[in-house]
Amino acid sequence: MPRRWTVRSLCTLFAATVAVALPAHASAQPAPPGLAPDALRVAATADSPDTAAAVDALLDAAKNPAGIIEDLLYPPRNTPQPFMEPAPTFGLGCGGGITPYAMTTGWAQPGPNVNPDVAIGQLKIFVSPTIPVQPARADLKFVWLNMDNFRGGIETLDDTIGGVPQLSKTVNTGTGPVLSALFGSVEYVNGTFCQVVYTMGGFFA
Repeated sequence: MPRRWTVRSLCTLFAATVAVALPAHASAQPAPPGLAPDALRVAATADSPDTAAAVDALLDAAKNPAGIIEDLLYPPRNTPQPFMEPAPTFGLGCGGGITPYAMTTGWAQPGPNVNPDVAIGQLKIFVSPTIPVQPARADLKFVWLNMDNFRGGIETLDDTIGGVPQLSKTVNTGTGPVLSALFGSVEYVNGTFCQVVYTMGGFFA
């Protein structure tokens, strides 16, 4: 006997078909930004020994975060957050004149913010030149680790305007407390070359 299809049975069949055909699309969630620790170590090793050392230091600090996480909890939104300490910086003229020493300061602007434009889950990283001279080239690295999900990344502060390095970068870290490190170098148009030694930062995105 041919089966009689009722409205109810058709609706049941349709619902079952949708449930089977669409689960991958309905349940798929975008992965949070960054790399898992093992992948982060691989990427750091491929980048440079300094980057590998910075990532190892962050991951080691994350194992014993007492005194770090507390400093990152509930900071004011839309408020620039400085690195924990200025970065020692070496190179003839980096402190002005022939002074071979300076301290490089940096900070992060968390979102949401309009000027500069920063979304929630992002940090815009800024570094100040140590002398009043236009940068010609820069290789400043920002290594980060989100303490909520232990995913991290490696960024170069490569923003430019008209070809001029701005010593800044917007980084997708995801929301939460972010442990980070800054290091690298800046060369100025007058030939001054400054090596920026590793310093750490604790921010809240």
